[in-house]
Amino acid sequence: MNLKDLLKLPVSDLAARSGEELLVLVDNIEAQLEEAQRVRDWLESAIAYKYVYKATSIRSELQQEFGFIHFEDGVVKVTSEIPKAITWDQKKLAAIAETLRNQGAHPEAFMEVQYTVLDARFDEWPEVMQNAFRPALTIEQGTPKYRLSPNYRGIKS
Repeated sequence: MNLKDLLKLPVSDLAARSGEELLVLVDNIEAQLEEAQRVRDWLESAIAYKYVYKATSIRSELQQEFGFIHFEDGVVKVTSEIPKAITWDQKKLAAIAETLRNQGAHPEAFMEVQYTVLDARFDEWPEVMQNAFRPALTIEQGTPKYRLSPNYRGIKS
């Protein structure tokens, strides 16, 4: 049974089915969802393949490694996002915390218990403090994302 057929059935009719029948329906729907996700992933790969060079070129021109950029492809607005994927070296942060403690500071005022530093906080610190933490910081690109939407400027009313 597919999703549309299932939605046509009253809840009372579904509830009247045996547990085994409901389990089969759940398994069937889960398989359809997994297949739909594989198709979506495949389509998103094609979209990324289509626009990666243009997006990369625009990012280069703008000198913008992360965040959102927008461009047009006919009547379609393309939005490309590359999030920051920030990680902190736990051993280096532990060493920094120990140094701060030895200097009489409280590292908990700057760092989370699991030795992570929030990006927004780091950006607000004085440069001297940032420089002390930089050896533990790695910034990599997250997975690029593309979103398509109507380009209303290209649609004549």
